[in-house]
Amino acid sequence: MDRSAVHNGERRGRCFCRASGRPRLRPLAQLCVVLVVVLAVAGPAGASPQASPSPALEASASANPAVEAPGDPAAKVFAENCSGCHGTRGEGGVGPPLAAAGFASLVAPMVAEGGIEMPAFGEQLSDAQIQGVAEYVAAHIADPASHEAVVADGGEIYRLYCAGCHSTTGRGGALTRGGNAPDISRYPAAEALAAMILGGGNMPAFAGNTLDVRQQTAVGLYVGVLVDPPSPGGRGLGYLGPVTEGAVSAIALLILIFLAVWLAWESRTAAP
Repeated sequence: MDRSAVHNGERRGRCFCRASGRPRLRPLAQLCVVLVVVLAVAGPAGASPQASPSPALEASASANPAVEAPGDPAAKVFAENCSGCHGTRGEGGVGPPLAAAGFASLVAPMVAEGGIEMPAFGEQLSDAQIQGVAEYVAAHIADPASHEAVVADGGEIYRLYCAGCHSTTGRGGALTRGGNAPDISRYPAAEALAAMILGGGNMPAFAGNTLDVRQQTAVGLYVGVLVDPPSPGGRGLGYLGPVTEGAVSAIALLILIFLAVWLAWESRTAAP
């Protein structure tokens, strides 16, 4: 037999025996492995009761901005003076819902002066409280869509749906059967919102089916311009519109013509 073959067989046998043999761990090493496994499994389980809440759970507590914040003085004023008619979250009740009250400039005059059916709180609340609750309603109670309203859109909607009865200047107008549309310049602009939402008398309710929240707010902003328009200077003549201004101008022109003719007439008839 070839010696090289025998030598290779012995070497393969030795290698096979070494590969098939299993190393044995010492008892101390085995104990360390068991402790590591136990700590890895028990660590997260033991820490789970103390785990901090997820950001989603923390955000869910304040997901509704209408939730009253503890210690907020404006929220307290609203709860004590407004929620009885408008609901705790502005959903409406005896009074109209406040979804369209997206600007403090609409809310504050209504709170201070009152409206047709709403009492005035100007003597019960301070100016700071009135401004605070107005900002609270606009920021936390009103529908966020109302914040997108602009005056220009309100002017177009007003001329389309409101000017036919209330006139383009908002000073009212005659209706059928002896009725008259009220002069909306006598009331805060938010009264127009309440009328659009609730309707009443000869006026239909425009909220919901005809005008959405953003459009209602836009009309309210435009009515605010009609109630207190910016003055271009001179006498406003009650801001009754171009017809009144034209009539006054025509009368003034006739007076000037009469004076000019009268002065010229005296000089023409004088003796040379």
